[in-house]
Amino acid sequence: MQKSMTTLKQHHANANREAFFQQIIEVAPGLESYVRNRLRIAERNGLILPDLYATDDILDEAFLYAYEHFSDMPKDESALRVRLFQLADEKLDEIIRQESWRNQALGLERVLSDEMKLLDEIPQMTVDADGDIVMVEELDDAELPPPEPEALLLEDSFEDEIIHRLELDGAFIKSDRAMQQLLARLYAELPTQSRIILDLWTRGRLSVEEIAQVRGVSVEQVREIITRIQASLANALGQA
Repeated sequence: MQKSMTTLKQHHANANREAFFQQIIEVAPGLESYVRNRLRIAERNGLILPDLYATDDILDEAFLYAYEHFSDMPKDESALRVRLFQLADEKLDEIIRQESWRNQALGLERVLSDEMKLLDEIPQMTVDADGDIVMVEELDDAELPPPEPEALLLEDSFEDEIIHRLELDGAFIKSDRAMQQLLARLYAELPTQSRIILDLWTRGRLSVEEIAQVRGVSVEQVREIITRIQASLANALGQA
């Protein structure tokens, strides 16, 4: 048994919930960043009210469930990490479903299937001679509205992770602020479920197989979504 699992077992046996919580976050180091970003995007898109839900509250609820049902939790560290993401994801989906006016009747497999088509139809954007982001098809006479301040640039670490995982030309992107803005805008334009999969792959540091388990879809579908995201962003950034 891995060291982390042994330590968790000891904390649970000693009824030391605080130490248990501190240890279990090490099993899923990308979980906090993933939850925080999903809440931020839901707020920005008007799905939930600003500052109504806190990242720590969602994490604590997932950890408390793991603590109270520890005997039923996976005994393997990798499987436990997947279960923690599932718990947090279920809570996030529940919150957004309750707070959103959107119809959630479609199954996730159907939603992802529809989003694959949308990924091929993401508006093609580029940077003009003045450094402004514009639609390719309207390059001469129309400009996109400026990005919202919080979406102007991705956080450095997240930008680096996207560039690395999607095998984009980082030197080219980072040498031009307008290209960094374009990358942030393209990320914001991704369909919701596709962006969640990308976040799990980057912020969450999960494998394709783990993502499929967390979201309850097939491994092939996850791979296809990531491939299409990669192609869409590379093409928009002139790196196809």
